[in-house]
Amino acid sequence: MKLKELIEELNLFERERVPNDIRILGIATYIQTSSTRRTAKIISEFHPVSHTAVWRWTKKLEKSYQG
Repeated sequence: MKLKELIEELNLFERERVPNDIRILGIATYIQTSSTRRTAKIISEFHPVSHTAVWRWTKKLEKSYQG
C-alpha cells in the first residue's frame, strides 16, 4: 500500500492547516532522512512547517498503524 493511500485510509488528520500532500511528503522525507529538523528544512521550501509538526505527523502515523 502506498503511503498516500494509507494516510487517507486511516484519516489521521482532522484539521487542514497543512495540506495532506505536504504532510505525506514530510513523512516520506522523514522516513528517508530520519531527521525531523532536516525534513522540516526541506519541506519549508514548499510550505512553512516546524520540526515539531513533522514529529507529530510521524508519531500520529506510528500510533495509528500500531494500534
